[in-house]
Amino acid sequence: MSEPAILTASQANAASSAPRRLLAGMALVSLASLLLELALTRLFSVILFYHFAFLAISIALLGLGAGGVFAFVRRDWLARWSTRSLGAGVCSINAVLIVVVLEIVLHVPVALDLSKANFLRLTVLYLAAAAPFFLTGLLFSVVFGREAGMITRLYGADLAGGASACLLVVPLLNWIGGPNAVVFAALIMALAGLAWAETQRSRRVATALAVIVLLLIAANYRGRLIDIVYAKGERRDQPWMLWARWNAISRVEVDQVGQSKYIVIDADASTAIMNVDPARWAETQAPAQGADHVGGQTRDESKAEGYNWKKDLMSAVPAIANVLRPRGDFAIIGPGGGVDVLRAVANGSPSVTGIEINPLIADDVMRGAYADYSHHLYELPQVHMHVGDGRSWIRASTDKYDVIQMTLVDTWASTAAGAFALSENNLYTLEAFREYFDHLKPDGFIAITRWEFAKPREALRVVAQAIEALHRMGIASPAQHFVIVSDGPLDADGRPVAVLAKNTPFTAEEIRAVRAHLEAFPRLRPLYVPESETEILADDSPGTIEFIRLILKNDARGFAREYPYQVAPVGDDAPFFFFTFKTGQALKGVLEGSGAGMDW
Repeated sequence: MSEPAILTASQANAASSAPRRLLAGMALVSLASLLLELALTRLFSVILFYHFAFLAISIALLGLGAGGVFAFVRRDWLARWSTRSLGAGVCSINAVLIVVVLEIVLHVPVALDLSKANFLRLTVLYLAAAAPFFLTGLLFSVVFGREAGMITRLYGADLAGGASACLLVVPLLNWIGGPNAVVFAALIMALAGLAWAETQRSRRVATALAVIVLLLIAANYRGRLIDIVYAKGERRDQPWMLWARWNAISRVEVDQVGQSKYIVIDADASTAIMNVDPARWAETQAPAQGADHVGGQTRDESKAEGYNWKKDLMSAVPAIANVLRPRGDFAIIGPGGGVDVLRAVANGSPSVTGIEINPLIADDVMRGAYADYSHHLYELPQVHMHVGDGRSWIRASTDKYDVIQMTLVDTWASTAAGAFALSENNLYTLEAFREYFDHLKPDGFIAITRWEFAKPREALRVVAQAIEALHRMGIASPAQHFVIVSDGPLDADGRPVAVLAKNTPFTAEEIRAVRAHLEAFPRLRPLYVPESETEILADDSPGTIEFIRLILKNDARGFAREYPYQVAPVGDDAPFFFFTFKTGQALKGVLEGSGAGMDW
């Protein structure tokens, strides 16, 4: 009589453990799938372009939906397997598939090129990345359909797994990087297969897969085995890449360009690492010490016998701020490799506050691996570096500054392609400008440098923002509050333009200093200098007239209504500073039967 009782107890234990294993498997699959989706957004923003990061959402929805449809259409065929057997098999296959998909994503070059070949590559990448989500959708549909009696607990496990993915993705990206975060999703998927396994064989397979994937993550901890191969359509695994790390914000690498080193962010934005002692910047140095185009011009190092850092750095448009406040207190948002910091320190600034959002740049590169190369620029006593969001840090600060400076804190290449057109940027809103002005000393100014186009829109919008902000501060006519300088004529896209906007009118002495500097560096062009409108209006350089018209009109929104691009001020409620497209441009292009008017 005792043997049946023992058998019944075993069966009861098996029956009670089955739901727990089912719930554990559901939670792990949900964790792996959402983690994969989140990691792909970071991966796509590097290998493709920023706006393609949202492609991961579309891919996940397509895969999940297609998997659900397949589960319904082939439900009779799927009925040959029990729920747990199907779950164990699908999860094991998915664990392998995720790693395969990662390799495909890393090795398919996709550029912003309207060609059949490029469209085909993007299609391959899209469909391949959807495959793991297809298997997840299939599995979820089967489980929810068959186990309707425990639907609430299954849905709770699903939500718990998804929540865990949201908590894990940032630490994982910071710790093991983008590609390894995807491989980690494969590890979780293998563990889900282990949780669902019914037979000894399926347990051995799932365990072996988990161990192999774990070893793969360990072997690739430094990214030397699996990392970016193609980005923005170009091969990145080249000898000139010296250093690379990932975090939740971006992928940062250091590249050798000629004799210089550059920090490259998400395989797109770049900033030179300054390799000069600020105390010796006025000396002529060997070419090997110089940068290739810090000041905006490319130099032929094979012919150069020496290189003068001071001349190069002061010939760049952001140097106007240093001309007017050589010994002022600077707050620099997004200092990157330290060009603005070096210029401020070398000109005699007693206090330079740098706010860098990415700890990889501020700590790992500038105060870590390349501290010696940069002459410990970020560790000088007059330099105070902080890691954080620039606007938030300024808002919370109780200090006042002579200059708050932002130089090209975004990439022109992606903006021109439209990649950043719909991304939010809270550094350039009206509320941000008010906060900047509020943290200036009585005669301080903000200095913002943007890439500009032959038909102005970005620096022009900075001026519109500043005009509106000054109006809200009670300054009715701010025409004397601006100095605008371009690095050459606005006859081509991609000219840096510096906009200086002051709390008070620029003085006659300051205007004379600007004029003297422009005479010393003829490449620099004045787009607007107070009390010199007649002279500038006579200048026939393209683009100049728009800045003067905007400032003299003294109505940013009225000017924007008449202008072919959207340059009206933007606020925190819609912080799309880079979205300058007007519908009329598209209509004009269609009516003319050409691409005219379609330049974003």
